[in-house]
Order: sequence, then C-alpha cells, then structure tokens
Amino acid sequence: MQSVLFVITALVIQRIQGFGTGAPASKCGDMFPSHSQIQPENSLPPYTLTASSYTYKQGDTITITLVSPTRASFAGYIIGAKDQATLNNNIGRFTNSATGKILPCGSSGAGAVTHQSNQAEYRLEFQWQPTADTTGNVIFMATVVESYSTFWMNIVTSAIYPEVQTTQAFVLQTTQKPETTTQPVTESIQLTTTTTSTTTIKQTTKASILPGDTSSLESDSECGATKGCFIDCTGTSCNYIVTWRDNGDAVDFELSTKLQDTNNKWIAIAFSSDLKMGADEVVACLNVGGSTAVQRSYNDGKVNKQVTNPSAGLSNTVVTVQNGMFKCSFRKNKRLSRRKRQTTNSLFVDLDSDYNLMFGTGPAYPGNRIGMHSINPVVTPGKVDFQSFSVIGDTAKYPLVKIHACLMIISWIFCTGVAIIAARYYKPVWSKSSLFNQKIWFQIHRTLMVTAMALTIVAFIIIFVEVGGYSQVSASPGKEYLPSHPVLGIIVTILCVLNPIMSLFRPGPNDKTRPIFNWAHWGVGMLAQILA
Repeated sequence: MQSVLFVITALVIQRIQGFGTGAPASKCGDMFPSHSQIQPENSLPPYTLTASSYTYKQGDTITITLVSPTRASFAGYIIGAKDQATLNNNIGRFTNSATGKILPCGSSGAGAVTHQSNQAEYRLEFQWQPTADTTGNVIFMATVVESYSTFWMNIVTSAIYPEVQTTQAFVLQTTQKPETTTQPVTESIQLTTTTTSTTTIKQTTKASILPGDTSSLESDSECGATKGCFIDCTGTSCNYIVTWRDNGDAVDFELSTKLQDTNNKWIAIAFSSDLKMGADEVVACLNVGGSTAVQRSYNDGKVNKQVTNPSAGLSNTVVTVQNGMFKCSFRKNKRLSRRKRQTTNSLFVDLDSDYNLMFGTGPAYPGNRIGMHSINPVVTPGKVDFQSFSVIGDTAKYPLVKIHACLMIISWIFCTGVAIIAARYYKPVWSKSSLFNQKIWFQIHRTLMVTAMALTIVAFIIIFVEVGGYSQVSASPGKEYLPSHPVLGIIVTILCVLNPIMSLFRPGPNDKTRPIFNWAHWGVGMLAQILA
C-alpha cells in the first residue's frame, strides 16, 4: 500500500512545475508559465511596462519599469527584450540586478530577466543595454503572474528605436492582398484599404516607425464649408479634429490628434445616445507595435467589447502616423444590409439619425485590444447631424459633476475650515458670550459642521446619479492616485455622518468619559478633513 501511495505521489509531483525562484531558460521564447492547463487572463492587465527612452545606441542603459498603478501585487514575472520585427529573438542584455535573476536568453546570454523569489511586489526596475549585434526596433514584453491561476501575457512597452541622425523614408510591408496598396511615404506610415459590402478584411500592416518631434495640428479650413467638425482649437493650432462628410449611403470620417507617443495607442470615436459611456458603437484606429488597424467594437456599460466582424460597414480606411501625429480616416456605411447584420454581434448605428459624438485615446495591446482611455473622452454637448456642416468647438459640460465639485469645496474648504478654527482658537475669546443659550464658538462650529454634512450628502448623491452607480476611475501616467477618489469619497461621507451621530451621545463636561469622547470626536473629524 505504501508503495502505491509513493508512486501516485511521485506522479502528481511530476505534473507540478512550480518556479518560486523564477522561470527556466526554456521559457525565453513563448514566455508561457507551466501552470498545468491554466490559460492567461483576457482582461486588461493591472500592470504596465515602460522604458525610460524611445531611442538607444551602443553604451546606453535603458531602465525598464514593471509597475501596477493600482498597487496590485505580483508574485512572478519574466521580461524579455524582443526584436519588434519577429518578436522571437531575445536581444541585448539585462545587467546584474538585485531585483531579478538574469536568464541565458539570446546571443548575449542575458536577454531576459525573471523573479528570484515569490515575494509579492508591485513595482520593480531593471537595467538593459544593447549589445553589438542589437539592431532594429526593440520592444520589451512581459508575462506577469499574480497567483498560480491568474496571470497576464503580452504586456509590452512602446518600441525603442536605434538612434539615427535623420528620419528619412522606410519600407512598409503588408500582409493584406490584393486590396491593400501602399502609398509613398516619408517619415510616416500610411495604409489605404478599399473594401466592398461583400468582403471582410482584417487590416494588418507591419512597419518600422521612426519617432520625431510632435508637429502642430493645424485647423481644417473646410470645417463648416464642406464638412462638419468636432474640434478643440486655439487659433490655428488644435489638440484634436474630428470631421465628417455625408457621402450618399455612407459618411466619411477623419480623426486627427497629437500624441507624445503614437506606438501601442488607439484613437477612436463613439456614437452615443447620451453623454455617458454605455451602449455605444465605437470605431477605433490602432497602432500596435507598428501594426495598424481600423475596427468596430461596442461599449457594454463601462467595458469595450470586440465584435465578430470588426470591419463590417467600413471601407477606404487610412491610418497615418507621422512625427507624433496620429491620423485616421474611414468610410462608414449608414446602415448594414440584413446579411451583414447577421455576421456581427454588436449594435450598428443609423447615421441618418443624430448621436452624441465621443472622441478618446488610450493604450492598445496585442490582438488589437483596446485599453481603457488615458483621460476621459470628450463628448459633444448635443447630438450631431452627420448630414450637416456644423462646427462644434465645445464639449459636454457635465453640470452635475461641477455641482458635486463645488459642494465638496464649500464643505471641506470653507465650512469645516472655519468650524475647526472657531473651536480651536475662539473658545477662550468668546468664553462668556452666548447665542441662543449656547457659546458663540460652539454655535458657529456646530452650524458649519451640520452644513458641511448636508452638502457632502447632497454631493454624494449627485455624483452617484450622474455616473449611474459606483464610479470606476482609471489611472493615467502621473495620476496613479485617481482610482482612489471614489473610495476616499465614500469613506469621507461615512465619517462625516458618523461624527454628528457621535455628538448625540456626548457625555457631560465633568463626566469621566468626556476625554475619550473628545479624542474620538477630534480623530474622526480630522481623518475626514485629511482624506477630503
């Protein structure tokens, strides 16, 4: 019996591959954890991977940062430096690091790094250097393990490029035949695709994109004359331009914006029946590691979902990335035929009707997946007639959001500020003065604190009504604190209501428990003030 148990135990152990001290060198290529039959997560990863530079040359040291903006910890990882053209070869070398273990990958024997213990971390930095045989564009790719059954793959940085003196022309290669034609380009990529109503094409190009200084986005002189426009311009310089022109059974759209980094990014418009995200058709233009695409998707609540036929109803698609400028144009059918509607699992808006137009941008991931927008999308304040030449230079004002902010400022800057000063410094000044049988300082303190509580409750209700529930706020570079805003708001509201309730049970001045109450009252109030 013991022999049988020993054999069974040995077989089970043989099936388990746990790498608490890092991934083996055999994982340099696919970077897939040997966690039984468990598959990677399909959701957006809670981790980001960034490089400290967009260019490299021999002798440079690039800092690679793996971090969770929400401080979600990870227990394991493997990071490789990859040739962007193939994504197969590990190139360059990671230098000795106390935060990770170097893996013998690639010709340098140090082309990847992995964890050396399963200690939970949320931020790590690594140093990478190009070797003599490092050429072409380089991206860094990571697999990050949260737990044995939860991990994400294909977390990538923007590409870094060989440092050159000039950014002249480059060769554009395409895997799309025969409908795709490439246009002569200099310092840019441009893809033109023509489709018919009976053809479904997945648009994919591979290119080497050289970065340049961000150019100025000039205003469009045709706005208001031959096309309608949704713009954000000061003088002749614009932050973004969205244009449309009626073309019979379709509408031609053009999207333009300036970005600090155009790689692994998307720009998109959405057609909405209101000012909020949810039940919207989305047309996004993506640039992922040099591959471009124009595709449809839809917003289901706060989540963007891909469709079974992302090119249905789209034609004449053009994506241009040049000197920090991201431009995209496409023709969108006003309606889908019955046969086409049967091939897609999402809504398709009728462009003979009017919709609020949204414009946004954010990170894009391998597989043409759209990440959460970097900043809140801008929205037209009213519905757009896509047969008109109207120029919309304003965005939705979201009055309830502004009321929420104003009420909170009045509550926690004015009311509580004055109330605290009155209680702290004016108690001895007005020690013998009374108002309605109570000390003046106490009446001021109590009145302002009750006012602050009432305004906070109103502001709390208003923002829940505006958002339609709990607000999911995403982090953005330099603003990793944003997701904590709704959580802190709820805590502050609870503390704000708790303190007056505690005051109802305040002991008398000579009661032996009065000091305990005083400290509790002060602690709850100051904590709410600090968090607010």
